[in-house]
Amino acid sequence: MSVSYGRRATSLRRAGTTRVLSGVDLTVRTGEILGIVGETGSGKTTLARATVGLVRPEAGSIGFEGTDLVRLTRRELREFRRTGSVQFMFQDPLRSQDPELTVRQTVAEPLAAVGALTRRERAERADEALALVGLDAEALGSRIPGQLSGGQRQRVSLARAIVTRPRLLLSDEPVSALDASNRNLVLSLLDRLRRELGLAVVVISHDLSSLAGIADRVAVLYRGRLVEQGPISEVLEHPRHPYTALLTASAPSVRREHRLLPAQLSPARSREPWPDDEGCVFAPRCRFAGPECRDEPRPAAVAEAGRSHSVACHHADRWRDLLG
Repeated sequence: MSVSYGRRATSLRRAGTTRVLSGVDLTVRTGEILGIVGETGSGKTTLARATVGLVRPEAGSIGFEGTDLVRLTRRELREFRRTGSVQFMFQDPLRSQDPELTVRQTVAEPLAAVGALTRRERAERADEALALVGLDAEALGSRIPGQLSGGQRQRVSLARAIVTRPRLLLSDEPVSALDASNRNLVLSLLDRLRRELGLAVVVISHDLSSLAGIADRVAVLYRGRLVEQGPISEVLEHPRHPYTALLTASAPSVRREHRLLPAQLSPARSREPWPDDEGCVFAPRCRFAGPECRDEPRPAAVAEAGRSHSVACHHADRWRDLLG
């Protein structure tokens, strides 16, 4: 899948397009948590927005249970959204929740578009969803978001996302604004609910630490390209791409000391980057980069039999030996 955004002309640059995602190929299965990790601007949120139809890819497909969502007409896409099969959990619950709606109304809101449910049935489904995330509907149902703690608001967001009984849940930085105790609680809830409800879950994060305890697999994005993916334990213990090694070295709870990295890498943006459609996007920072990296970008293939850990690097074996 590839996504580009148009940009307006300014006094410093011409009008044109900016490639945000290029050739990203991922799969998430029922009952699985797939972590998407990368720094700000790597394309993580755009990937999630494209998956739920908020952004239209310029190339590629988005398959959901045999249906290519990209090929749906606007009317067909609206009908698909009405099923509630795919839900999105936003990063900031205070901004994504109507400040004038009660907790019960907030959670029940998506049900208005799903089917012929009575008001009472919607309220009952909302109470069930609140119970699943550990909130007392009787005590909190009539409150508004401003009367809740940050952890409670995020659990309301999670209840709202699961009230339609979706099959795919996308969560954008679900714990970035929470303290340690609430962070662990929300992550534990995601882990439990994916098993109890049979959810396929995609968790977007800039922090590998928050994914280490719950994700089954992780995909690493850098400047809109997929550079590495595989089982999270293997990727954390034995990163094969230098960018992934930098992420693990900077994550406190999964930190790995890679002594050779500073000597083998250039600082970020220290050299003019290559165009988005030519070569490896990390090559301008890599001392091992050669002509093959400029001319023949190597994609991180979808995990297949015998290739559960894939990396977009011509020199992956060399990095593996250096990183240990």
